[in-house]
Parts: sequence; structure tokens; C-alpha cells
Amino acid sequence: MRVAAAMGVALALAAAGACQREAGEAGDDGPSRAERRIDEELGPAAEVQPREGLAAAILIDVSGSMVEEGDGPDGRETRKIEVARRAARDLVEQFARYADDHTGEAVLLGLYEFSERDGEPDCRAVIEMAPPDRARADAAMKRMRAQGGTPIGNAMMAAKRQLDATGLSRRHLLVVTDGENTDGFDPDEVTRVINRRPEAERPSIYFVAFDIDERRFTRVRDAGALLLGATDARDLNDTLESLLRGQILIEK
Repeated sequence: MRVAAAMGVALALAAAGACQREAGEAGDDGPSRAERRIDEELGPAAEVQPREGLAAAILIDVSGSMVEEGDGPDGRETRKIEVARRAARDLVEQFARYADDHTGEAVLLGLYEFSERDGEPDCRAVIEMAPPDRARADAAMKRMRAQGGTPIGNAMMAAKRQLDATGLSRRHLLVVTDGENTDGFDPDEVTRVINRRPEAERPSIYFVAFDIDERRFTRVRDAGALLLGATDARDLNDTLESLLRGQILIEK
């Protein structure tokens, strides 16, 4: 399974490379009205001193569909929100190990949940952008619950602003979702606009379709994201581990 996941990452990365080159250029008709609005909102709020280091923002879908059950790591039916919690814990652990092994490097991790809920932001910090902290993360993730719509594009914009505020040179934005966008800006439009921003502002974007046909997100892939699919808990863990080892947690 891990070999298959690694091969999937490699093949998707090759396709994404070509898409990212194309995404940096506007179409014949130029940016859409929505894309112009996104671009205005994504402009950095303040000048930040650039510095070397690694920053990652991980977005976990907690919309209403995540309460549904799927195949858990032991083959038993498990709510998808529980699968997402476990996967997020593993991600924090791997970031923490990397930070422990690279004490001379700035390593920041932010974990965010997203869903549309009355009176709440679409994107909410589970763990604020900071050096990875295992104990704090474990306690915070227990409070994650599934409810509401799926504002993927809006969450990506919020995460991108958090990455900008770090000033770090290597920035990564990872989205895990089990459903298509239902609220706010479309994720393909947000991806396209991000890839038109100045190079120093552009995070690498990874999009994992969990328990949903990844072909529903081909427009996100065509806009420049690395698109991967994960059918169950084991597949999700293998896919995320391959991403970390092959794309994100690599020495520079």
C-alpha cells in the first residue's frame, strides 16, 4: 500500500508540475471577477521579514459529511472525523520528529478545521501556527466535531494568510476533504490566484480527496495543486506519509 501511495504521489507531482507552470499565466480573457476579488483579499496585510525555514498549514474538513462512517485502520466502520483526527495526530508527530532532528531550522505547523457554521469563521485554528507540540495538539484535536457546509476555497485563503505571516521560505498548504465545495470561493479559483502571486508568496498546494472520487477535483489539479486520492483510513495514512516524506519534510 505504501509503495502504491508513493507511486501515486510521484505521478501526480509530475502532472502538477506542468499544471503549475500553466497556472501562473492568465487565460485569454484574463482573471475572472471572482479571481480578482480573491487576489485583492490575498495581498499580504503587512510586510514580513523573509527568513529561512519550513511552515505548513494543514486544513481538515469537518463538514457534516465527516460524521459518516467509512473503513477504519483496522477494517471496522469508523466515523470519518475520527479517521481525520488520527491522521492529524500522525502528522503532528512527524512534524515534531522533524523539528527535533533539525533544531537549527525554523519549523512551524498550523492545523485548521473548516466548515460553514453560523456565527463562526469558515476556517478555525485547532493548533495555531507554532512549533509542533504533541501534547497540545492531542488535547485540541479531541474538540474537533463534524457539522456544516464545505467552504474549501475560503479555508485555503485563510491558511495562505497564516503562511504569509510566518515569512518562512518553504511554505506548504495541505487540504484533506471528503466533499466538494459548497460555500464561498471555489478552490480551483483560489489555487489559480495563489499560483499567480509573486513566487515568494506561493505555497506548494496539496489536495487529498478522502472517500470521494478525486476526479471531482480535476479543476483544482489543473489550477496547479498536487491532487491525490485516499479511499479509506489506511490509504489516507499512506498518502499523507508519502507526501510528508517525499515533498514536505525534506532537507534543503
